[in-house]
Amino acid sequence: MKAVIYGFGEIGRLLAKQALKRDIEISGVVDINPSLVGKKLSEFGLESDIKISNKLEFDGDIVFLTTGSWLDSVYPQIEECVKRGFNVLNTCETLSYPEYRYPELAKKIDEIAKKNNLSVLGAGINPGFLLDTLLIVLSAPFTEVRKIKAVRSADALQRRKTFQKKVGVGMDATEVEQLVKEGKISGHVGYAESVMLICDALKFKPDEVKEGQKVVDKDGVALGLKGYGAAIKNGDEVVRVEFHAYSNAENYEEVAIEGDNTIKWRSSGTKGDLGTVSVLINLAEFIINCKPGLIKISDIIPFKSVLKS
Repeated sequence: MKAVIYGFGEIGRLLAKQALKRDIEISGVVDINPSLVGKKLSEFGLESDIKISNKLEFDGDIVFLTTGSWLDSVYPQIEECVKRGFNVLNTCETLSYPEYRYPELAKKIDEIAKKNNLSVLGAGINPGFLLDTLLIVLSAPFTEVRKIKAVRSADALQRRKTFQKKVGVGMDATEVEQLVKEGKISGHVGYAESVMLICDALKFKPDEVKEGQKVVDKDGVALGLKGYGAAIKNGDEVVRVEFHAYSNAENYEEVAIEGDNTIKWRSSGTKGDLGTVSVLINLAEFIINCKPGLIKISDIIPFKSVLKS
């Protein structure tokens, strides 16, 4: 397998490192940052003399695209990759269920991918696994599911600085609250997408989907954020996913599913960045051999229980 890494920030660099461990041949790296262009991967501690380019001028089977969270800004890069003959695995959270926010772009991606006999998928640790795929798989021993709740909790101080900035660690709490409202601090992107992936897999049509984030603070200083996404039916929350990311939060994931069976599942936490690149690497061979078009993670999970409110 020959892969191109498009976007060589912290995720792209970790992706390159882990891909080489898995004997994936990196045929090229693309980044538009002038401070990176022309540098060899060996300068970043990687066993490769490939130089970073600001153009997609390489050959390969797949592009790992790690450049943004919002599909409207990432779409031109997806289109470029597909037209150049690449399958695409993308960390863009809003590509995981693009029909929710970007239905027209979802149609365009599906059309262009099918026209070129290639596949496009958005996934990472979340959306892509912890708050959607994992829950869908855990519903396998149910004939009918009535309610799903999942919480992911992470100590923001153990994450990279850019993540801490994304959840407002150390800033004035009132300022963070305002910046979240204005979209200038993103926090976690993809609550609604995770909820919709679950509903899609379990054949459930909610009346509405809600999502939101609030500041966790101490003495007026922001520690981070708590956020949620929920599927509502007849006024009741049928699916709820939460992500708590703040200073000194306990590291864990917890899932509770109720129905004609009952499951409670808990972990001791998952490394987010390593998890994201691992999900991409572990999906790569499948996507290269997948049917052409826009693919959602809910399309490829074999277990299909039914969610009933």
